[in-house]
Amino acid sequence: MCNVCEGIGEEVGNWFDKNIRRVVGDGRETFFWYDKWVGDTPLRFKFPRLFELALEKESTMESM
Repeated sequence: MCNVCEGIGEEVGNWFDKNIRRVVGDGRETFFWYDKWVGDTPLRFKFPRLFELALEKESTMESM
């Protein structure tokens, strides 16, 4: 894990810097579908069909 940030390893590059966007912590202030907590796009746009089917669209990470 320590070497990921330095780009050591096969096809790792700057994976850590490019993908870690938010400290979720206890999850009370991070919304599962609306916040950019994985990558550059909220999950509601990456997985529109799942978002459409979700019963609780306003869920936080804590509740999920």
